[in-house]
Amino acid sequence: MADDSRGLAATLGVAGRRLLALLRWLVTRLLAPLRTDGDPNKFRLSSVETHTTTIDGDTGWAYRPPATLRCPACAAEILQADSRDPIDCPHCRVELPAERFSDLELLALTCPLCRTRMQHGRRHPKAFDVPEWATCPNCQYHWEFKHFY
Repeated sequence: MADDSRGLAATLGVAGRRLLALLRWLVTRLLAPLRTDGDPNKFRLSSVETHTTTIDGDTGWAYRPPATLRCPACAAEILQADSRDPIDCPHCRVELPAERFSDLELLALTCPLCRTRMQHGRRHPKAFDVPEWATCPNCQYHWEFKHFY
């Protein structure tokens, strides 16, 4: 019978190194989220008035996220970047003052942080004809229309 201890030792050594490498990779993957990268923490809390647990937010019509509206004349999309900007259609040259916002169909609100389409709605549809809140599903930015109850 031949002595096979030398081959067995080599086989066990290779298997041990592979197992150790796999274990090292697994531990590195598990600890990666816990390591700091040296950059300052960019976590920002939302304003108190929004009453949410979102990361960032604003309150008030002046801070309303950019809105996409439907043009009443040609049905094109109009971007109103700021709530105080006039509503100007780039296709048919309809020009409306910012106060006419509620007369137009709101297509979307866009997150000012990550440019994602926001979920929005009204809590008091009989009292207000503008959106009262908007939340970004991507970065959790939240906006609230400030009103008095």
